[in-house]
Amino acid sequence: MIRIREILDPDLRQRIRAALAERRGLAVGAVPDWFELDDLDFVDLLNDLRDAEAGADPDAVRGDSRA
Repeated sequence: MIRIREILDPDLRQRIRAALAERRGLAVGAVPDWFELDDLDFVDLLNDLRDAEAGADPDAVRGDSRA
């Protein structure tokens, strides 16, 4: 488990908060610092952020065959 407040890099913390808010349909300000992510959710968010920075479609990178 990781709490958002435990992410030391302020830019990464904000990007994680924004990605989490988007996934949950919340405003960014509605995601508290004490919010906990399990390891799998955290890694998924990091992978999505990495893929977005690379300009890749996350589903295509993961091999999602539903498209």
